[in-house]
Amino acid sequence: MTFTNLPLRYIEEHPRYLDLFLTHGLSPELGLDALALDTFSPDWHKKTARIFHDAGLTCAVHLPFFDLRPGSLDHMIRRASRERLLQAVDTARIYDPVHFIAHLDYNSVIYSHFEEAWLENSLRTWEMVLDQTADTPLYLENVFELSPDQHVRVLRGLSGKAGACLDVGHWHCFAKGRKRQNLAEWLAALAPFRLHLHLHDNDGESDAHLGLGQGTIPWDKLWCGLAGRKASATFEPHTEAAFLATQDYLRAHAPML
Repeated sequence: MTFTNLPLRYIEEHPRYLDLFLTHGLSPELGLDALALDTFSPDWHKKTARIFHDAGLTCAVHLPFFDLRPGSLDHMIRRASRERLLQAVDTARIYDPVHFIAHLDYNSVIYSHFEEAWLENSLRTWEMVLDQTADTPLYLENVFELSPDQHVRVLRGLSGKAGACLDVGHWHCFAKGRKRQNLAEWLAALAPFRLHLHLHDNDGESDAHLGLGQGTIPWDKLWCGLAGRKASATFEPHTEAAFLATQDYLRAHAPML
């Protein structure tokens, strides 16, 4: 199943995006950030959820990540991060999501000398979140991770209760995937786990969230590497032009997908 990203605040700030999703029948992966949590009332969320459900669209939810540190060594930061994540899951239930996405948040610049403490704290955070998400799948996404190692350690530590969200755009730029050409290594490392994909393009230098085919990501290698695997996916264009480019790419490459 495929989704397209849509920050919830865009529905208020840029109403045309809601019309775009309804017109094209796009199932949204809804970005539930701090602004959407603090500004919009439960009634607003219920009204918005009804719009999608009445249109026959399935929702997923991307949990907040700005300033959150699920594995922080600072207990006050860690507590605030957990409270925000749990609050978000509670609000997200209004949308009856089929999955949740959250950022793994390992950064070697910060945690390389404290990896074991980070791991222990992270596992406890995600166990708390999983207790609340219940039977709805939770996928942990790579951002600044330079290798899949931390993903593997966390997912093993959670005994398979969470899956991996491989953000191919983040791999290409933040994990230096364009230079290292190690997509097969990431796919192999994450093979034992449930897999969701975040799909957007870039030039390997910045996280531009271009449409598929507008950057330098080797998409043919991804499709080949996924042969025989089940994976859901979210397209993450950040502009209407990128969205249209992705639609063009999908039409042109349909036989490969």
